[in-house]
Amino acid sequence: MFNWGGRSPEAETLAEPAPLADPVGELRAVIRRDVQGGFRDEDAILTGLEDYLGDEIDPALIRREAPRLLREALAEHRAAAASWPGETDCDRLDAAFAALEADGVIARQNFSCCGTCGTSEIWEEVDEAQQAGLPAHGYAFFHMQDTEHAVEGHGLHLNYGACEDGEAAALAVGREIVAALEAEGLETDWDGSWSTRIAVAIDWKKRRGVA
Repeated sequence: MFNWGGRSPEAETLAEPAPLADPVGELRAVIRRDVQGGFRDEDAILTGLEDYLGDEIDPALIRREAPRLLREALAEHRAAAASWPGETDCDRLDAAFAALEADGVIARQNFSCCGTCGTSEIWEEVDEAQQAGLPAHGYAFFHMQDTEHAVEGHGLHLNYGACEDGEAAALAVGREIVAALEAEGLETDWDGSWSTRIAVAIDWKKRRGVA
């Protein structure tokens, strides 16, 4: 049988992920990142590991090693936090988001898995606020992948938008967000265009148990 440029059935089979050279090291790094992120409690960190790493690391190894690695990461985080200043950039971010919320910009941290899902799901938050009689004319959020990047030292990026249609309304909300962040002493980078997310320079030091 001729195969005119086609691929064999074997070639169409997806290759299995290559085993990690240091699975325990990778597991440790992911746990440390989640602990430093500050949004997930201990149970959520442990239960999410197999979903996140189960294709790369033997689930039995995850179940065996993760509790010990989590205890180590929590101890490291507590020791580091003891030397932090009274107010960190994450505290300033909390204050800016609280101010935005009070002014009618629905502001969510570590919201949804990605920008696409977040941009869809944020409207549920807006609707809930409006149904409760709260002011809501726009939104701001960063998603879980943004949190990971911030923890790794790459800064933070915010999505934003307006309840009113059109570019002018969205840009007005963007300016509100920048003003609120800068009022708390955070440095922003935004070119004022609708197609650009708002970047925030942040030294990620978030205390555990602070939403």
